Amino acid sequence: MPQTNIFYAFLRVTRMLGFLFVILSLCFLTSAALAAEESGHGQADASHGASHGPNNPNSVDSALKALKEGNARFATAQPTHPRQGKDVLAKLAKDGQTPLAAVLSCSDSRAPVEKIFDQGFGDLFVIRVAGAAPGVDQIGSLEYAVAHLGVPIILVLAHTQCGAVTAVVNEAKEPGALGELLAKLNPVAKAVSGLESSARLDAAIKMSASLFREQVTLVSPVIAEAVKAGRLKVVSGVYDIETGLVNFTE
Repeated sequence: MPQTNIFYAFLRVTRMLGFLFVILSLCFLTSAALAAEESGHGQADASHGASHGPNNPNSVDSALKALKEGNARFATAQPTHPRQGKDVLAKLAKDGQTPLAAVLSCSDSRAPVEKIFDQGFGDLFVIRVAGAAPGVDQIGSLEYAVAHLGVPIILVLAHTQCGAVTAVVNEAKEPGALGELLAKLNPVAKAVSGLESSARLDAAIKMSASLFREQVTLVSPVIAEAVKAGRLKVVSGVYDIETGLVNFTE
């Protein structure tokens, strides 16, 4: 083989090796950067939990009292609309959130949770889903509120004339993900099937709130441990969309 061809072949191999070295170097640097970023996020999360969870100033009794008093103001058309100014937003952005309660509620547009309890920015950690039926995402969100934000109250909130409960009581069949969601309410529908039709819906709605209150505690070790330690109370309630009143069950 002529020397010129050998030289060019050697040059091509050298270039290929150099290119491969660059690729491997980039992969190593990217992996190291991602590992450092994940480590940083982990430290930030731990710091966030440590700074806001144990420092939540709300107690079980004071939080429940605030919910009941706020609802009474709302139902009697005497809301104070507390903590809704831009100064509150600025403080929350700087200092973080310490909500007084986590509320698992229905997505119904007639049940705006902060308004029902006359609360403001940073007061309530709200998880909404049709029928207030908890799945893994909703329970995970409640666990975050307990473990990292230190909420002393979880309220499972149903409401009168709930469309999701009505559909299940009436044995409606829905396709897809909606059907799977409604299936979580089937035990309630079966439990009230022997009642008069006029009483069936209201009984099912009350039962759904109680059922899901028990369920979040049974399913989640995080929630169960906090309840056992006395740091957390899980309650349920039914919001009357006509009167505005919430009937609590402790």
